[in-house]
Amino acid sequence: MRSPRAWLEVVLDANNEAGARAHLAALLHSPLGVYVAQTAFVHGAMRVQLDIAPEDIDFTMHTLISSVPQATIGALRPRIVSRGA
Repeated sequence: MRSPRAWLEVVLDANNEAGARAHLAALLHSPLGVYVAQTAFVHGAMRVQLDIAPEDIDFTMHTLISSVPQATIGALRPRIVSRGA
């Protein structure tokens, strides 16, 4: 049986949209790029949602801090999937 997945919210702050996109490019080219599920530029910041397995949390945090130290790490929430889908 597979482990339940989780959403990790990350905010990539920058002075402008170009800076936020540069931070996003760094994240996408890191080993965490495969975990990126959704991105949105909102109020001067790039919001990123990572889809991770619970056993990858340590790796994700370490890699995120070393790859994009400007990132603000947000909430870790369980990913709930509807059975009908």
